[in-house]
Amino acid sequence: MTIKQLKNSLSIIALLLIVSQGFAQENRPVKKQKVDELVSTKIAMDKAGDFKDRFTIQLFYGERNKAIATKQKYDRLNMPWKSELKWESPYHKIWVGTFRSRLEADRALLKIKEEYKDAFILKP
Repeated sequence: MTIKQLKNSLSIIALLLIVSQGFAQENRPVKKQKVDELVSTKIAMDKAGDFKDRFTIQLFYGERNKAIATKQKYDRLNMPWKSELKWESPYHKIWVGTFRSRLEADRALLKIKEEYKDAFILKP
């Protein structure tokens, strides 16, 4: 076999493989009920904050007793954002809210800074 024949043979084989992949696709319709179910699951996960690509505000980091006191003080303020106590060695941290965008987090930070001057935005 010459080089030209080898190139032609390889080209034909490659072309056949590409074409066979195009015909290998199945065309199955997606049921509307399944799409609605997936959309509602995604919305519920967004509200629950299950995605880790969100912004949050850190109010405090330090000793456990002070962190608990800070969380209780924040919870008494009745702000709309949920607070949670996190532990990352060696400190306890108070994180507030899960915000989709930096703008949303900035707006919340303006209100939170009235009580907590050292609060800042982070993206965990």
